[in-house]
Amino acid sequence: MRAFHHHLAAPLIRRIAVALAIGSAGAALLPAGGQAQLLNQLENAVGAGQGGGAAPGGGALGGLGSALPSVDKASPTNLAGLIQYCIQNNYLGGGAASVKDSLLGRAPGGASDSQFKAGSNGLLQTGQGQNFGLGGGGLKAQVTQKVCDLVLQHAKSLL
Repeated sequence: MRAFHHHLAAPLIRRIAVALAIGSAGAALLPAGGQAQLLNQLENAVGAGQGGGAAPGGGALGGLGSALPSVDKASPTNLAGLIQYCIQNNYLGGGAASVKDSLLGRAPGGASDSQFKAGSNGLLQTGQGQNFGLGGGGLKAQVTQKVCDLVLQHAKSLL
């Protein structure tokens, strides 16, 4: 029965992924393979979400918890920029500004650094040339909220 559900869900997931990749403002920031990567992540999330429960830490996203990008390889400067983006777009409260300021104080280049600028434009640099664009509505907004929370947690661990 599981394969049957996955078989039926795959076309829907493909349509959602294409709509997100094409329709979101962050899609322009994705590398050429970014749309395919997003599709794979969503398909993996459907598989992870089957079996009766959400992924740990997935919350309202259900199985999409496993599809979230890793924030571990983002530079402190990129994290600071992302925190600024998340505050400005109401994904994080203003209290996160002190974490951003602490990271910037330790980073060479500070707010003029290209990694900070990328982050403040909603671009998570996940390492090895891979990026994840934040923003958008619907499901993408839920993913962005979760990523902002992860960014803040990881940034606090660096202080």
